[in-house]
Amino acid sequence: MAPFRILTALASLVALTACFYSEVPLIPSGEQVTLPYNGVVLCLADDCRIVMADKDGVYEITPPEDEDDTPLFVRFQVLIANEGNPVYLAEAEMRDDGDPKVSYQYLVAHQRVNAATHVPTYEFAMPSCNDAPDGMLEAFGIERADSYACRVTDLDAFKQYLIEVHSVDFGSEAFWKED
Repeated sequence: MAPFRILTALASLVALTACFYSEVPLIPSGEQVTLPYNGVVLCLADDCRIVMADKDGVYEITPPEDEDDTPLFVRFQVLIANEGNPVYLAEAEMRDDGDPKVSYQYLVAHQRVNAATHVPTYEFAMPSCNDAPDGMLEAFGIERADSYACRVTDLDAFKQYLIEVHSVDFGSEAFWKED
């Protein structure tokens, strides 16, 4: 398995992509789901880490002991419950070192097809808010914060937006491999 860099990779992806975020968690406590197995491999590109869900269904991705990064907490909800490979909405709690401000970034995840491990492997993708047709963000209550980010205020409307704009993409391997 590649050296652990998922925190750095996620932070870099967020910085480079027009991402969806919120200042408050939108997945209410107790409404997250545990992936079909408590212990899973979570991957962003080729950076993977084995993680376990805590008793509340929150996955903690801890940085290596020799790094000062803060842990990343990820919660999931089912976005599309297809039989073969459900797509999940992932809410990642992002904290900058030394900054008390927290933001919540939204990604999608599904089980990696043909993973080379016996532990279920899930990969993330980050839909870009720049992919939205004109006027569509507002129709779903999504606010463009700047040229790189869109603020999500309504979880159900956001989930509907993702399904409407990206449901075809979810079946494409290229969507999950984009950087």
